[in-house]
Amino acid sequence: MNQKQISGTILPETNTLVVRNSNFLKNQLGVVTKKDFKKGELLFLVTGPIQKKRTKYSFAIDLDRNIEPVRNDGQSDFGHYLNHSCDPNTVIKIVENHKRPYIRVVARQKITKGEELTFDYASLEYDVTAKNIICRCGNKVCRGSIHGFKDLPKIIVEKYKKEGLIPNYLLNINAQKRKASTKKALAKV
Repeated sequence: MNQKQISGTILPETNTLVVRNSNFLKNQLGVVTKKDFKKGELLFLVTGPIQKKRTKYSFAIDLDRNIEPVRNDGQSDFGHYLNHSCDPNTVIKIVENHKRPYIRVVARQKITKGEELTFDYASLEYDVTAKNIICRCGNKVCRGSIHGFKDLPKIIVEKYKKEGLIPNYLLNINAQKRKASTKKALAKV
């Protein structure tokens, strides 16, 4: 892995991906492709320590388990720089490995050289760590703010379910909440 350094921070780079200035977020870094990728192609893995506490950069793999995207040398990996979009070009797949869980970041569609990789934070996080964040993805389907799965519009939940973008732990929470609200409604009858 090649590395570039900005203000003392070593940025990851491979022959297919680079961390550089974001294509759409001012004064932010993002993961940008150095080649074309086909739909379904593996882009990179997110590994790192599993921790109970969420951070701004962690990837939820369950309600109380999160992967902090850092390499063995303590430097941030590509996952740290993966920005949000309301119409993402990647799919985040949780792999429950018996030794240590990890994330596969896969192309959701054809991605061309120079495109920034994005994912929808709501497809992985039940709730976000920061509140009232304005979304700046600029997509036609932009929801205007960044939020978690619990606030995702039903039509988007259904679309993401069909595409396999929602991890089982979020689907289970959703099913439990629907079941509880049905019981509550029936109790009122």
